[in-house]
Amino acid sequence: MSLYMRRFSRFPRPVTSADRYLQRTSGLGAPGVTDNPGDPNLMPVAGKRNNLPIWLYPPINWENIDLANYVALPAIGATATVLTFTVPVGRNGVINKIGNNFVGAGWVEGSGDVIWRILVDGGTPPGATSYDNILASLGSPANPVGISGFRIFENQTLTLVAFNNAVVVASQKVGARLMGHMYPRDIEEQDLWI
Repeated sequence: MSLYMRRFSRFPRPVTSADRYLQRTSGLGAPGVTDNPGDPNLMPVAGKRNNLPIWLYPPINWENIDLANYVALPAIGATATVLTFTVPVGRNGVINKIGNNFVGAGWVEGSGDVIWRILVDGGTPPGATSYDNILASLGSPANPVGISGFRIFENQTLTLVAFNNAVVVASQKVGARLMGHMYPRDIEEQDLWI
């Protein structure tokens, strides 16, 4: 019997918690949704996926990634590490927001005088090579912007660096923020492409 028939038939049955769960998850890819209210697939189970891509929608047991830092602008021709993070063993994740900015005088937005780079294990993130040469502020650490995102995997080191190409140093600062989430590696599909 469908949910509609249960609620609006001549002899309606009471709406159960399973019915409410079905209403909340309809259209979200809930696994094995059937008309049987005793079906264990209707109720959420810790660690069980709901057919939603876990790199887009955090699962039940997700962990937050929110990294922010400011450092002094390095000398001309030098690079400063703004922030660094190593993905814990048994976790994978995604970075989907970024904020970076320059505080002080002597820099023009988009000039290339300061270049920010997001690196994964010293190279560009797989599938996200455009984050190797950031010439402008993408939001700010106080108000990061959403990006297409890139995935990170266990034991990888995520680093955001700033390169001073031509700004005379006078106590300026460069800042950055990366946001996303991590999840247990074992709930990920084995044949998933990167």
